[in-house]
Amino acid sequence: GHWVHDKNGWWWQEEDKSYPRDTWKWLDGDGDCLAECYYFDRDGYLVSDSIVGKGYEVNEDGAWVEDGQVQQIIVPYGGNVIGTDDYLISLPESWEGNFYISQTEDCLRVYFYPSAEKPREIFEVHRVGSLEEKKKLLTEIESKKELGWCRGNYYISGTPEHPSLTGYGPGEREMIRLMTEDYKKNMTKYFEFQ
Repeated sequence: GHWVHDKNGWWWQEEDKSYPRDTWKWLDGDGDCLAECYYFDRDGYLVSDSIVGKGYEVNEDGAWVEDGQVQQIIVPYGGNVIGTDDYLISLPESWEGNFYISQTEDCLRVYFYPSAEKPREIFEVHRVGSLEEKKKLLTEIESKKELGWCRGNYYISGTPEHPSLTGYGPGEREMIRLMTEDYKKNMTKYFEFQ
């Protein structure tokens, strides 16, 4: 789905053209794998900067807040292609719905979903801007591998060494093993630089 706006306000349009009405809904509208909770009135419009029901506060963006803090939950990534201005990562279709992402200015981390007590990182991608930074990063962790160069930046990926699988069942552990091994073997073919 996606956000839609008209003269009366904002609402959430589902792919099947329906929309939530008179209800709360967790939504990841910006695709960052963190969903916020929103309330929609009986006409389907987003309620913002108000108190809903029995004292639930929503801020100016319509997100539920407690003590000034926007409430969020981790949700799986909705597709199998992750992109920036510089590159696209096209992962196998079997990954769809099985991972979530965490992105900072210079690093993308991909985790297995559903998360246990401690989420299991599958791989990470770093963007570095100099040869010196690249050499330092490549020597810090042996599992790191250079993926390519684009627009003055080097892209390096790696997989975590000996992370704990505590909290995951046998089926999840096998899925993690397959996803990690597949990424290690094929990481360079997944990347398309712009």
